[in-house]
Amino acid sequence: MSEARKLRQLYHSVLNTVSDGIWVTNANDQITFLNRSMEQIAGVSSENVSGLCVLTDFPEETTGQFLPHYLQARETLESVTYEAPVVTPAGRHTVQAGSLTPRVLDGQFAGMICTVQDLTELRGTERELLEAATRAGRFLDIAPAIILALDCDGNVTLLNQEGARILECDPSAAIGLNWFDTFLPEANQDEVRRVFAQLMAGKLENVEDYENDVVAQRSGSCRLIHWHNTLLRDDDGRITGLLSSGEDITDRRHAEEERERLQTQLTQAQKLESVGRLAGGVAHDFNNLLTGIMGYVELCREHLTPNHPIRGWLEEITQDAQRSAGITRQLLTFARKQTIAPQLLGLNDAVSSVLGMLRRLIGEDIDLTWRPASDLWPVNMDPSQLDQVLTNLAINARDAIGGVGKLTIETENATVDSDYCRIHSEAEPGAFAVLAVSDDGCGMGRQTLEHVFEPFFTTKEAAEGTGLGLATVYGVVKQNDGFINVYSEPGKGTTFRIYLPRHQGEAVEMREPDAPPPLPGGDETILIVEDEKSIRVTTRLFLEDLGYTVLVSATPEEAIGLITQHPDDVQLLITDVVMPGMNGRDLAETLNADRPDMKVLYISGYTAEVIAHHGILDDGVDFLPKPFTHGQFVGKVREVLDR
Repeated sequence: MSEARKLRQLYHSVLNTVSDGIWVTNANDQITFLNRSMEQIAGVSSENVSGLCVLTDFPEETTGQFLPHYLQARETLESVTYEAPVVTPAGRHTVQAGSLTPRVLDGQFAGMICTVQDLTELRGTERELLEAATRAGRFLDIAPAIILALDCDGNVTLLNQEGARILECDPSAAIGLNWFDTFLPEANQDEVRRVFAQLMAGKLENVEDYENDVVAQRSGSCRLIHWHNTLLRDDDGRITGLLSSGEDITDRRHAEEERERLQTQLTQAQKLESVGRLAGGVAHDFNNLLTGIMGYVELCREHLTPNHPIRGWLEEITQDAQRSAGITRQLLTFARKQTIAPQLLGLNDAVSSVLGMLRRLIGEDIDLTWRPASDLWPVNMDPSQLDQVLTNLAINARDAIGGVGKLTIETENATVDSDYCRIHSEAEPGAFAVLAVSDDGCGMGRQTLEHVFEPFFTTKEAAEGTGLGLATVYGVVKQNDGFINVYSEPGKGTTFRIYLPRHQGEAVEMREPDAPPPLPGGDETILIVEDEKSIRVTTRLFLEDLGYTVLVSATPEEAIGLITQHPDDVQLLITDVVMPGMNGRDLAETLNADRPDMKVLYISGYTAEVIAHHGILDDGVDFLPKPFTHGQFVGKVREVLDR
């Protein structure tokens, strides 16, 4: 074998060990050699294609993609690289990357050496990865949570569409920005940086259930985000960053806070309601006792000479009893069981009529400013209750100011809608006349505000107040179907805003009450039904001294038996409202069935719901609240008999 042949065989053997495909053409563009790798790529043997012309002997689908590159190298005599889809002679679709190197002899084209790499599998894998990445990107963008990735320096490397929406920025523009400097409020930057640094240093493996505020870029508003975090690591386990998913819980947190606030308000209202029921019961029993005490004192006074030394002691007893009666009236007001006589009232006129009294009450050091609204809507309210409200609020303001200051009273019309009611649980939609009383005193903190309307709650010294003033205001407002809001901060004063329902019609003109008439007498027969002995004794003596015939009974059952002995004589029934066995109204209805002309006067420590609803008397009902004086009692008796 010649040396040339040996070299040729060696040459072919070496080329057949190369992993890249190699094929060679001559000056006539005929294939003269294919190595084994090329045979595998093309799917043909060297013998099948040897001598075939690249330019003419193959179908266009085989040569169409790389032939322009072949011609370019042939014409320029310079190497050309290419990557193109190629259909092999065996019909296999491939992606090939090739290098075409012309052989040149004496400046003329002498053939082509072409090396080929089959990239079909690689490009398929790349395509699959790209498609997977595209799908993942779509999944990230439709995810209802923020998807965020940071590198070890806290720079953004990934932000999905939901994150961009919440942060009000373009997702591509966020890439590379420092998360802490750009998207966190200054107030919590340091804390979040500290936690992130611990994560990147491997001191914390994970931080679940982490919450912090982020800043929306366009509006500057803050949103509260709940994060789930995962450390990113490379193949060697080194930390390369942080991947986080975040849920915007701002609205949910606000809803939870609102629910807690409403629950607190409900609990407070229920507590006040319970205390009110207790206060009403205590006031009922206490007023019974006070009525007896005051009655006996008046009887004693009537049987003593004008200069008797005991008269002074009796006067002290009377004053203490009247003070006690005032406390029970406040309790009943808070419990909404105070008996009232509402009338159509103009708040501006009513407030104006008591300004002089209020100025004397608060003193010269406090400037009282009155700002009445024009065309103020009228309300349906007992004028004496408005006096109670203004007096208590003025005293409260005076004590809060504690020296020189300012008290402002204003009125206005207001329409309350459902949105307002969702925030203020005690409010009702509708039209209201508003009475606002503001001071520039010491103000109140949150803890005080939570208890401000509770009876006997006070921040004053024990001897300086009973703690019933604001409880009385609360009771008056609620009894008149209104509501009250208080706004206060320590050192910034206090404002009470009272909303009273608008009432249709013309308001009455305020005038001074008539002077009390002299004590009247009579000769009628009166039946008194009262389970409290002291009241039975004193009221009987009061009436008998004025000429009346008086029958007394301790129970309704006894009264029914007693009246049958005087079938035509009793002109007036005086009965307690709340008694064991049968209430006063049921007794009156039983006796009136046979005596329709007999008049009825109810007396009670509180009206309950038997003859009144929330303290407002039913039509045609005559009522005298306990405790009462001798003059009030006999005057009311004569008034009822003469009607």
